[in-house]
Amino acid sequence: MATNKYEIAGLKILMRANFPHMINQGKAYLKEFEDDADLVIDFTDEELKEKRAALYPNADDDLMEYMMTSARFYYRFIGFNGMMLHSSCVVVDGKAYFFSAPSGTGKSTHVSLWLKNLEGRAFILNDDKPALRLENGEFFAYGTPWSGKTDKNTNGRYPVGAIAFIERSEQLFIEKMPPFDALKNIYWQTIKPKTEKNVERLFPLCEELIKKVPIYRFGANISKEAFVTSFEEMTGTKFE
Repeated sequence: MATNKYEIAGLKILMRANFPHMINQGKAYLKEFEDDADLVIDFTDEELKEKRAALYPNADDDLMEYMMTSARFYYRFIGFNGMMLHSSCVVVDGKAYFFSAPSGTGKSTHVSLWLKNLEGRAFILNDDKPALRLENGEFFAYGTPWSGKTDKNTNGRYPVGAIAFIERSEQLFIEKMPPFDALKNIYWQTIKPKTEKNVERLFPLCEELIKKVPIYRFGANISKEAFVTSFEEMTGTKFE
């Protein structure tokens, strides 16, 4: 069984990679290190088959390995002041901006407007499961190999500029979320802890995120005006 060394979200990881999807997606994160790994993510083929039979009977081994490595990383990442936010994350001028919503609501579509209108200034850090980590009192966004159906991700680390939770709306609006609403939305769009210890870690982390990062409710459509509305509010700069 093949394992490789990676650096993901600032952590040294020894992780299983036997099938093409994980091997290919992980290439940008390969990193040699001599000391002990922060995390070991491994499982047997028998465990993979059991998980598939229980949850995803139509998935092949390739997809199951990709999903299982992702789940095991993000569950354990909570222990390192980190969390996943189901979102599309775009980097502009050295800062990361997150757009989160239930699947099918249009987060990737809205990010595509940022890429189109900020050509040469913007790129996708992760199109589905970017990582957030609190380091020395500041939140940073990281790319990871796990990025949903599009496989769009970049190995990088950037300070978090803002987060927007998107709603479909003909009437454009963007407004700061009250803290309790922000907490609910973050919790709905992150991986749920399996242990009491990680529950106790996750909620203070979410509370710190709400204190330190602007979080918005964003009523959006697919117009350029929607891009300008979100860009100017979230970055604090005029679009010219």
